[in-house]
Amino acid sequence: MPLLFLGLSVVLSTGRNLFSKKLSNIRFGTRSFFLCQSVLFLCGGMALVLLGKITWNGFAATTIGYAVIYGFLLILAQWFYTASLDKGNTALCSTVYSLGFILPTLSGAILWSEPFSLPDLFGVMCAVSAVIVSGVKPQLKEKKGKSYYFIPLVIAMLASGGLGIVQKLQQKSDYSDQKLLFLLIAFLLAAGASLLFALCSKKERSATFRPQKLAVASCIGVCFGCSNLLNTTLAGLLPGAIFFPTLNICVILLSMLCGVVFFKERLSKKDVSVLILGGVSILLLNFG
Repeated sequence: MPLLFLGLSVVLSTGRNLFSKKLSNIRFGTRSFFLCQSVLFLCGGMALVLLGKITWNGFAATTIGYAVIYGFLLILAQWFYTASLDKGNTALCSTVYSLGFILPTLSGAILWSEPFSLPDLFGVMCAVSAVIVSGVKPQLKEKKGKSYYFIPLVIAMLASGGLGIVQKLQQKSDYSDQKLLFLLIAFLLAAGASLLFALCSKKERSATFRPQKLAVASCIGVCFGCSNLLNTTLAGLLPGAIFFPTLNICVILLSMLCGVVFFKERLSKKDVSVLILGGVSILLLNFG
């Protein structure tokens, strides 16, 4: 069963990455951007409701606390990952974003005494190198502003790592059976915050928004909601040093393949370097 859940999560996470590319041309900070994000999180919450029975009776304050933190991290991860895809290559963005797995992997060793060997240390060093290389200033011949995707991408990466830590904390708590309620509250909070930002934002002058974008946002939300439920479940079933690296290396490779096939993207030397360093990092952490 864990292998089945893992395979489904890889497919859903990759789908979320690819669909997010379709929203990347909506400029960050505009009303259209935040409206799409609100629909995304709302559909993620609706998917959770359909996946299981959620009861509000006897919910714990701990569950609410984790949900608030998780909702904030969901916002950072999705908003800034979408923003980074506007200028960044799909494979590269997916790689750096996925490197956030280092945080829950390390937390497993620190908080729950999960094994952490010398190869794991080398894996972390490779991951840090990958992030540094991805942020190297591009050559002057590249389009102005292309390097600006790096900062939001790193924010999204750190937030994704935080999501893994909170998933682990929730599943290790005495209220692990409230995971559906925990995720639903988090997604509804993220949807409400996105809607609030949309209402407070000025309507953009350029007509870059199309109603079809809301359908894309809905698909992202369903993928995001279902994968979060699967990942939270797997975080309680598998050690962090096995689950998080395995999930992310599969997502990286599948996203890279799909980016080349569907978006006709070409990998630069720097992109290839980041992919290699990221792949070596995940292999060392997973099989070292």
